This record gives sequence, structure tokens and C-alpha cells, in this order.
Amino acid sequence: MTESASVVESAPPKPPVRATEERTRAFLAALESKDLAQLENTLHPDATLTIPLAPSGDPEPFGRFEGKEQVLGYFRGVTEIMARIEFADLRVSVTADAATSFVQAKGNFTTPDDRPYPNVYVLRADWSDGKLIAVEEYANPVTFAKHFGVPIG
Repeated sequence: MTESASVVESAPPKPPVRATEERTRAFLAALESKDLAQLENTLHPDATLTIPLAPSGDPEPFGRFEGKEQVLGYFRGVTEIMARIEFADLRVSVTADAATSFVQAKGNFTTPDDRPYPNVYVLRADWSDGKLIAVEEYANPVTFAKHFGVPIG
């Protein structure tokens, strides 16, 4: 190296798995803080959200939202029916290719009338170009049904 050459030091790029874990945690933090602008920034234009488990026990999903606006609308609805959104005992796992993250957590949520809404969650989050393109939300549908008066079976 000559005297005229300069060395530019910079932080090495984050490994893809670590970056996906951080994106996943940031997504959950935005949901907890009800930051709809951040949630919108996280979503891919072709995002989908599926709730596979139905209180009726039917094999068809309880809900399916397609496109950024519908998925954001779902998150908006969650922020409106919950006064507090808090994930506890959070575990995030990321696939080796960093394209998918899995979340396991207990939900310590509270409704606007101060009723606790405890549930358990497993989320699958698929990422494309740093954006959330697909979410599958698994939670106990019986807990949801009892809490919100939805018929079971």
C-alpha cells in the first residue's frame, strides 16, 4: 500500500440471518407500539397474511388477506381491538437462507375494556428483498373465539 492510498474502515455487513432476525424483531416491535407507518414500510406490495386455524375447526383458513393494503388493514384492526400488544418469552428462529423467520411467543394483550387476552403465537414470516411478503399467524382459535364471542365448532 502506498502512502497516497487510503484505507476506509467500515463495519462489515450483517450476516443475512442476523439481518432477518433484526427485521423480524423490528416488525414485532412496530406491532407492539402500534406504529402503522412502520408496519406499512415493512410490507412488500404483494404481501399476504393467512390465519390457518379456525375456531370452527374447518380446514379452511380463518382469514386470508392479500396485498399490502389488506394486510395493513388487518394490522390496523388488531391495533384497534387491543389496548396493549406485548409479546413475551419471544423466540425468533431464522432459516439458513435467511428467507424465513419463525416466532414463538406468548401474547400478553389487553382489550380496550381492560380484559386480558392471553394467547400463544407461532408466526411464519417470509421475506423478499428485505420486505415482509407472507405471514402465517398461528394462535389458539378457541381462546380467540371465547374472548370475542365467535362460535366454536
